[in-house]
Amino acid sequence: MSIKALLPSFFLLLPLAAHADWYQAEGSAPLSLGAETARQQALEQALTDALLQAGASLTTVQSVTNGALSGQQIDIAAQGELMDYVILDEQHSQGQLRLTLRADIWPDGDVQPQCAGRYRPGLTLSRFPLLHPEQGQIGQIYELGVAVTARLAQHLTPGVNLMTQLPHRLTTDYQLPRSPGLRQGSDVLAQQQQSRLLLSGVIDDISMNKGNWVKWRFTNMPRQFGLSITLEDSLTGERLLQQHYQTISPWSFSKHARVKVHEQSFWQSAYGQSVDQLLLRIARDVTNAQSCMKAIGHILQQSEEGILMDLGRQAGIQPGDRFTLVHRRQLQPGYYSETSSKAQFVVQQSHTDYSLLAPADNEARQINITPGDMLTSVK
Repeated sequence: MSIKALLPSFFLLLPLAAHADWYQAEGSAPLSLGAETARQQALEQALTDALLQAGASLTTVQSVTNGALSGQQIDIAAQGELMDYVILDEQHSQGQLRLTLRADIWPDGDVQPQCAGRYRPGLTLSRFPLLHPEQGQIGQIYELGVAVTARLAQHLTPGVNLMTQLPHRLTTDYQLPRSPGLRQGSDVLAQQQQSRLLLSGVIDDISMNKGNWVKWRFTNMPRQFGLSITLEDSLTGERLLQQHYQTISPWSFSKHARVKVHEQSFWQSAYGQSVDQLLLRIARDVTNAQSCMKAIGHILQQSEEGILMDLGRQAGIQPGDRFTLVHRRQLQPGYYSETSSKAQFVVQQSHTDYSLLAPADNEARQINITPGDMLTSVK
């Protein structure tokens, strides 16, 4: 899909506003894809980033064919309408095409601003296994799941509170009775890892056509990369994000090479960079999916110093933040009874991983509190 084909879909997003705002953004792509394809991919990446700067929420990803975006799967809830763009700079360096553009976006006053709260729930990232390990034979890339998980963790760190990386796969069994199941994965997570969110997934496609020696000698064979992820809330069992991502890019290594997927040379290849761009999109989607969540903390104990809650600065909690009380009782594994109260408590001290709260009103001073009760942030 050409960039000119992409622009009209943005024009239809929102009606015109009274004035335009300019946003500067950058995009890059490997020149090994071909100059025209690389320029198209870098341009679309920069335009998407400009819309994200304007307040768009990118929740799904287009498919990619030979490094170029294709299909109609992108889902952007924008804060404005992309009207025009100007390329300010374009450079070819170290096998990369990099361009900088300025996008003209008309804001829409009727659209509600995106969530921008400080709360960053703890997240555990579980390792992504290969669904079909035999597909890793070409290149001997059986460690790709470990490398991809580590790379995604790097991209996630600026936007989420990444607390734990599990060396094994942990998922929720939704086949168990009770919808959405007994949350066996996330319940274990909540009890043992002290993380609220679980990000799990599986690399379900790294296939490629083996071809004959002539094709391998004179062309870069295309290779698939497919990754399915699930982001779930361990307290509610809610699936915040469930998405399949797919890309295809030239495999520039020889047929019998043993590729070291943990090294930079792999991530600088056309295939590695295509996968890396996909991981950047996943990191943005995960950040967006958790940005509107209300903070929920557990009461650890009550003493003369105040109420001890298991959320602190690492989760974005600051002195002055207010919470209401929720009584939670487990009826049996997977089943809970919850009773909300209007009593409010205010954070007096915020430490790295815990906070001290005090009653904020008379009702809060008189209410009975026990360990296991929860506190929900007041927006």
